[in-house]
Amino acid sequence: MKSDLEELIEAYEIEKVELEKQISEYVGEGDYIYAHYHNKALRKINRRLDVLKGLHNPFYRDIMEEERRTSNLRNLMAKTGHIDYGGFIEKEIDKSESKIQELRRSTFSPLYDSQEIDDALFDLEKGVIEGFKLYFKSPDIFARFTLGDHIIEIKILYDASPDKYYLDIFEDGRQFKSLGFKLIEGQWVYHYFFDRFKDALEIKIILARLIYDVFNYDSRYDSAKIVYD
Repeated sequence: MKSDLEELIEAYEIEKVELEKQISEYVGEGDYIYAHYHNKALRKINRRLDVLKGLHNPFYRDIMEEERRTSNLRNLMAKTGHIDYGGFIEKEIDKSESKIQELRRSTFSPLYDSQEIDDALFDLEKGVIEGFKLYFKSPDIFARFTLGDHIIEIKILYDASPDKYYLDIFEDGRQFKSLGFKLIEGQWVYHYFFDRFKDALEIKIILARLIYDVFNYDSRYDSAKIVYD
């Protein structure tokens, strides 16, 4: 069964293929104005896909970087007439390809896409529970979910003072602001209105951005947990 995020990626991939087809047709007909217009739309789709794939797999950008490196090395060999003194370039290509395979085999628990989060959010929305905490990792940084007046309120908090790196993130706040959080009485708060609550995908994407972009995913996320009030 595909996850919400996988379905969203698939929908954008279909749109991307259609745009590429239309651009090719416009170029073939010499209609460069429409080709340029559709190319701008294609760049937006590619940027969205880059973000979503990065959320779906935290190793996505590393894989893309190694694939670009491999491509550049192959182009270098082609330009030099396949001259590779000492086999240096081929060894570097082999190293990159091995790293790509290793990254693709790597496994992780996509916390943002867990059914437990869906269940907790829907129970909260229905009033079955009063609230819950989603702990990200050690130190004990967490998102606190409570029900308000036509909103789900999300606060980013911590049980004990985190190390300086994370404390700087809380004090600076720019990364929280970029996700729509506001500083209210010294706490970073996000209000999600019920009229937008069709499923948990948007909230889970926000959580994914917090996990991967703000707090930087690492093995300590293996201890992530949900604690109900």
